[in-house]
Amino acid sequence: MSRLRQRAIVIGAGMGGLSAAGALSPYFGEVVVLDRDTLPSSTAPRAGTPQDRHPHGLLAGGLQALNALLPGFERALADAGAVPINAFRDIQFERPDVGPLPRRDCGTTILSASRPLIEAVLRQRVAALANVTLRSDCRVTELLADGIRPSVRFVSGDGALSTLEADLVIDAGGRGALTLALLDKLGLPRPAETAVGVDISYTTAVLPWPAGEARDWELAATHADPPGLTTAAILMPTGEDRCLLTLSEHHAPTRPQTWEEMLTALRRVKTQTVYNAVRHLTPLEGLRHFVLDESCWRHFERLERLPDGVLPIADSLCRFNPIYGQGMTVAALQAKLLRDSLGRVAGEADPIAALQRQFMTEVGPLLLAPWGMGVNADFAYPGTRGERPERYDESQQFEAALFRAVVADPVVQTAFSDVIQLVKPFELLQSPDIQRRIEAHAQAPADRMQASAS
Repeated sequence: MSRLRQRAIVIGAGMGGLSAAGALSPYFGEVVVLDRDTLPSSTAPRAGTPQDRHPHGLLAGGLQALNALLPGFERALADAGAVPINAFRDIQFERPDVGPLPRRDCGTTILSASRPLIEAVLRQRVAALANVTLRSDCRVTELLADGIRPSVRFVSGDGALSTLEADLVIDAGGRGALTLALLDKLGLPRPAETAVGVDISYTTAVLPWPAGEARDWELAATHADPPGLTTAAILMPTGEDRCLLTLSEHHAPTRPQTWEEMLTALRRVKTQTVYNAVRHLTPLEGLRHFVLDESCWRHFERLERLPDGVLPIADSLCRFNPIYGQGMTVAALQAKLLRDSLGRVAGEADPIAALQRQFMTEVGPLLLAPWGMGVNADFAYPGTRGERPERYDESQQFEAALFRAVVADPVVQTAFSDVIQLVKPFELLQSPDIQRRIEAHAQAPADRMQASAS
């Protein structure tokens, strides 16, 4: 492929930054990834991602995107120990309104693994690219723009202050703080923000996952039942005969501090599937906690212009409520959009400016569906802060009808699976055939749904 320019810099070596580096590699002579952490050489948590000790989901759409950016990624992740899971055949997915969803094969397989394992495999694949350099212990302190080329100022592990010029800087450092500071310095307006206060807390235990355990599922997820019951649970394998058990709660006044307290809290979940699977197990280490106060979409895509040569992506653009498992996948999809945009602007007189326009034009629609699905679910909890989405009541009615149809109709369940796995657009659920099928079961009696599920 033709090179756009000589050097691109990526700030951040998380999922967003590494994916972006893979997208940039064919189009730049050199790609430099800077991260403030000491990047581990193998599978290990790191300080820059404190949430990586909790369950993460790489949805099918994210797996496909990463495999397109870095051919062989899916096989490498499977070879590293990730557990293949068929959706929904291998998933016990329990909702309070309709009960367990039918265990049908919807034609999609995901790979269940810990965040450190997924990131380690991705880091190895990116580091193997000949023109990509990963630099640890480099804390970027400032973005600079002189109207011609952007540059970054960073402090190395030895305390040395350096400045590195580039043709393009990707801000994947999270929260977009560096890009926001540069906008302030240049006297340009900051983007509007849409924030939703979710106040969600996680408590996670690492447990043994012995082979041959008497169960007919690989992953179990029991939803909360708001407004009264705000506790949910997920149990997922991570390979190496281990699994992660997480109890999540919105607006929790306290969190379990001991295994006994966690088991007590699990008994308050809507069904006892997860409790019965783990009550005889002993955690392999202490409980872990994580709290997120709000999800936030910084609408950089609405700005008239960005600083020359600077492009914020991933969490710098939009941070999702992690309970829905969308973050890593949306980051990978943005990186694929970045690669596709690079291909379209390669022949432009000013390809970097054209890239900024092209990417920002398309990233808003990309974010809209996962953001909307999560936010609509968040506002079922009375304590959620922020402005409710337009037509919220209608969306709740649609969701209730959708899940009745998912239970009764395999075609609707397959469409639903493709949408929540971010393989196909949300509009699929609004297509005439799916709408007709949903309407056919809109008032389905509970006994008929249970018969269909069985």
